[in-house]
Amino acid sequence: MEKEFIQIKKTLKRLDDLHSSHLESFNNDSMPDLEKQSAERDTEVNNLKNSISHFITMAEIEPHTDAKSMMLFLNNRITTLLDQNNALEVKVTTYREKIRNSMKQISKGKQAIGSYGSPAGLVNKPKVISLTK
Repeated sequence: MEKEFIQIKKTLKRLDDLHSSHLESFNNDSMPDLEKQSAERDTEVNNLKNSISHFITMAEIEPHTDAKSMMLFLNNRITTLLDQNNALEVKVTTYREKIRNSMKQISKGKQAIGSYGSPAGLVNKPKVISLTK
């Protein structure tokens, strides 16, 4: 059971590191790859779920004196991860809204620039040269 608990702690650490690096990516000037980040977190969350399920099964089979304290530790760590996840969700929502607004401004800019040009009917008229007299 100790082995399973150690595995869970390693997975929690990896997930915590992922959350931290993903949150930090929003503070940098680079554009974060939201799909890649989401896939990375999903993988670690699935690993965590599997590890905890196995741990609970082992705790039911082999009664352990520290099982309650281990579960409290897991509860506290998972609560912290959920708080990080909520902060990350806010960052992602803000980032998407910022991109959406930028795309609207670009679209308005294209329309404004297009209105300064020649009418579309004149620009797209084919020119024909007559060779017969």
